[in-house]
Amino acid sequence: MKTVLEMLSGGEFVSGEVISRAMGVSRAAVWKKISALKEAGWQIESGGKKGYRLIPGDSLEPALWVSALTTRGLGRGENRCLAEVDSTNTEAKRMAIAGAPHGSLCVSEMQTAGKGRLGRVWSAPEGKGLWVSVLLRPHLTPEQAPLITLCVALAMARAVQETAGLDARIKWPNDLVYAGRKLCGILLEISADPDSIEYIVAGAGVNVREGAYPPDIAHKAASLEEFGPPPLRRTLLVHYLAALEDVLDRLEREGFRGIAEEYQARSCTLGQQVRVSGAVELTGMARTIDETGALLVESDGAVHRVLSGDVSVRGVMGYV
Repeated sequence: MKTVLEMLSGGEFVSGEVISRAMGVSRAAVWKKISALKEAGWQIESGGKKGYRLIPGDSLEPALWVSALTTRGLGRGENRCLAEVDSTNTEAKRMAIAGAPHGSLCVSEMQTAGKGRLGRVWSAPEGKGLWVSVLLRPHLTPEQAPLITLCVALAMARAVQETAGLDARIKWPNDLVYAGRKLCGILLEISADPDSIEYIVAGAGVNVREGAYPPDIAHKAASLEEFGPPPLRRTLLVHYLAALEDVLDRLEREGFRGIAEEYQARSCTLGQQVRVSGAVELTGMARTIDETGALLVESDGAVHRVLSGDVSVRGVMGYV
């Protein structure tokens, strides 16, 4: 049975009679449900004989976006939309352990302990970004799991281009950047044994509105709103899920070659001078990415295979 929110999600007036028939309840019951939604903070306009119209704003409530999905699996499992959470990745892992199916996800208005790469904290203030983690149970080997981080970056780059009109680039392996500053961070967490993947949680944090990140990192962070009217977060989410399902399908069918060409075309790392720090310290030319997702950097006449660590690109986010 559809909920009142789902019936009003199109933004047009829907009569109380239509709602009552569809839900199998009385007109009085419909009025009570509308009143309860208003008390919960939803903006609903009453138009007399025309009925009711929802003014949804930028809500991430699943009832407002599930009907817009074009996916087969992503977004069609268990969807949690929370006002506040420690970390959407942590919540998605809890969902995975409880048996939630492939494609389930967690979105939250804010995170109190958002996670970044290499143990860093990711700022996620209320209503300022799309903070989302998708639960994946892919048909891949554990050795292929690192390639999913490339898929997530590709999918979000597509979604940003489709909804905000920005040709964002990927800084290896998965930072999304525009105008030399970071728009989106991605963090994957995996549960696997030597032979199979139990689940992967793919977390992404997109800075949508100004104020999404602390002022002290404004030189290397950016939001979509700084470059034009930002998309509704649920619109960005729907496009992201569609793109992610597409690139994951290609990865499962064809392996790395299924995503290599598009990833390389969207990269701001390949063909550039880079500085690598972490387990390996070097400066050189980023040449290509191998079939495992590793970055190959030429330095002092030798080619180094970089699997992890910080990779700074000359002119992007501080390396000049």
